[in-house]
Amino acid sequence: MVERSRRRRADHASTQDGKRLFRVATRWKVLATTFAFALIGPAGALLPHARPLPSTTRAAVTPLAVLLPGSERPFWQPIASQFEREHPGVRVDLVEGPQSTDLRENIYTASLLAKDPTFDLVYMDVTWTAKLAAAGWLVPLDGFVSPAERLDFLPSAIAAGEYEGVLYRMPVRTDVELLYYRRDLLDAARLQPPQTFAELVSAARRLQSPPGVWGFVWQGKQYEGLVCNFLEVLSGCGGYWVDPATLDVGLDRPEALAALSFMLSCVRDHPVSPPGVTTYEEEESRRLFQDGRAVFLRSWPYAWQLAQMSGSPLRGRVGVLPMVHAAGGRSAGTLGGWGLGISAFSRHPSLAMEFIRAITSPAGQRALCAPTGYAPARKEAYADRELLAANSFLADLERLHGNAVLRPPIPRYALASDILQRHLSAVLAGSERPASALRDAAGEARAMLAGSRAASGSR
Repeated sequence: MVERSRRRRADHASTQDGKRLFRVATRWKVLATTFAFALIGPAGALLPHARPLPSTTRAAVTPLAVLLPGSERPFWQPIASQFEREHPGVRVDLVEGPQSTDLRENIYTASLLAKDPTFDLVYMDVTWTAKLAAAGWLVPLDGFVSPAERLDFLPSAIAAGEYEGVLYRMPVRTDVELLYYRRDLLDAARLQPPQTFAELVSAARRLQSPPGVWGFVWQGKQYEGLVCNFLEVLSGCGGYWVDPATLDVGLDRPEALAALSFMLSCVRDHPVSPPGVTTYEEEESRRLFQDGRAVFLRSWPYAWQLAQMSGSPLRGRVGVLPMVHAAGGRSAGTLGGWGLGISAFSRHPSLAMEFIRAITSPAGQRALCAPTGYAPARKEAYADRELLAANSFLADLERLHGNAVLRPPIPRYALASDILQRHLSAVLAGSERPASALRDAAGEARAMLAGSRAASGSR
């Protein structure tokens, strides 16, 4: 894990450093080539998702391509097929990529570094926007999207697509971290849903009976999910990580120490979280909760629909809150979600924008979000009858989005995240003390950001 983190830091920094650009570009090209071969079957036959056309019509077809995780492709296909019917002569290629977010980011990076026009659309996590925009790899969307059109979307989702005041990414689906709780257990104990960290810990201790039932499960593994957990606790304590306007770092302030101390208290002394929480990602924690083995769960909106499925032991027994906060603070859930940008090397940027409009239209949001439980990005979708029939939780979710906190939109976000992950994980593992770990993380982050500023000034 440490070695993988070290390689990620080196690779990401290299893409910003002209002296090492060739070495990194070569590495990404090898990765992209490997992926391309994975899309080709025996004897050079394309896999089923690549749709070859007869040679007599191929020249007249305009392809429009986007790389997606394999699990999402079936839900995009009806939208793509409808778009093709409405745009004769256009073929939408939904290229099935790996499930790993990091691998898909690497493939896009390889393509964009090479100025390859293969992918017209870039399907982006919220943390990619600044990196890709700063590199000049995305088409500014201000000329396509009017100020009035932006108002049709959740403000936090639009903000996640901006870099230095320019819009580069339109939100397709959005996420915000939530606190799930066993409503039946709290009701039986005549407890009100918690509002503060202290109330959460108190209720968790009272209702848990470890090892069979734990009080609070979350994502403590060394990966991006750990950063998302920390960021919302930090915001709930009144602190901040990196101010994107000034690049000031707030990790060595008292609020950050309070946030990390809360997380550490959940696994040490009188724990309310299982020892294995430091190895959990989303699914490990969700399964524990859905199996009835936890009272509280911190997770994304997708967990709601799974908890309500037929056969779920928690069906009808779950409540949802914004993440709790320190006394006198305010709730904050980390913003997630995915959106579409247009490659600067696309041969069909206007057509690509038309597809973005199709998938973010009311009909597109309905088609994508109804079968999946994804949270839509468009405001009116939260009052859509078909979507509410499929997922009644949407009625509450729009309000909860008002508590969203963005991860800092900085070009070297991956490096900043890696620095923070390493030190948070070390504290939870007991190999670093909270105060010294945060001081070291702050120092490394400041040095990295200073190098980023210097590199930007030299170009």
